[in-house]
Amino acid sequence: MKKKIILIDGSFYLYRAYYALPNLINSEGYPTGAIYGFINMFNKIIKINPNSYFLIIFDKGVSFRKKIFNKYKSTRKNMPNNLNIQINPLLKIIKAMGYSAISINNIEADDIIGTLALQAEKKDYFVYIFSLDKDIAQLVTQKIKIVNPINYSISGPKEIYYKYRVFPEFISDLLALTGDSIDNIPGVPGIGNIIGKNLINKLGNLKYIYNNLDIVNNINFRGGNNIKKKLIKYKKSVFLYHKLTKIKTNINLNLNDLNLINKPKKNCLKSLFKTYKLNKWLKNINKS
Repeated sequence: MKKKIILIDGSFYLYRAYYALPNLINSEGYPTGAIYGFINMFNKIIKINPNSYFLIIFDKGVSFRKKIFNKYKSTRKNMPNNLNIQINPLLKIIKAMGYSAISINNIEADDIIGTLALQAEKKDYFVYIFSLDKDIAQLVTQKIKIVNPINYSISGPKEIYYKYRVFPEFISDLLALTGDSIDNIPGVPGIGNIIGKNLINKLGNLKYIYNNLDIVNNINFRGGNNIKKKLIKYKKSVFLYHKLTKIKTNINLNLNDLNLINKPKKNCLKSLFKTYKLNKWLKNINKS
């Protein structure tokens, strides 16, 4: 049987659950929509992935990216208080279910996922990352794949190339050139997806492009000389953007130190479900 490890972008699921059930409140007036929705979605993942190991990863604190580029993700709203107060109860429930929820102060979930994915691959795991973040595409290999959290479609190297028209190892270079509006990364003005993809496919990564700028004039681009000028003008910015889009895979975290197999603590779960009036899950425990 293949060794299979599931890495879940917990921050994505947290927000998805909250906005799916934003007004769900228990009888004591405590908001429980994110907790309820998260558990519901997580149980579905568990059901369709039997004989797998699971790790749930969350963002925590201010990323180093914000420190080197103040506008990074600046268009995103602060976490609603009704969501924030549900995080600690949710983490307790996940732990009581027998699973590990991982977060490191001032480290983004993507960097933890990247670090764990590569370590797992080296240990001969097949890795499936549940995330919608396009940055994650750069991690894809024959053994590391992305699962779309909405329709559960699986993307390997071929699917990533079909979607972005560059191979996974060039995703961060592409985003540095063309920008990423979700993370508020501007990219190079005037270099959109078509030009960015052509530059990468014909020349290679950013370093190679900048070492061969004269070739840009010879590529069949409309306004090739103008593109070269823009690349020169925004060189410093592009390499800054590349630092923002490149997932770190060397976080101080060891897969060997994590508990992949934990027994659920039923009494603890019952207590938590009673406290937050999650009667559906409480009934399920009593039936088991």
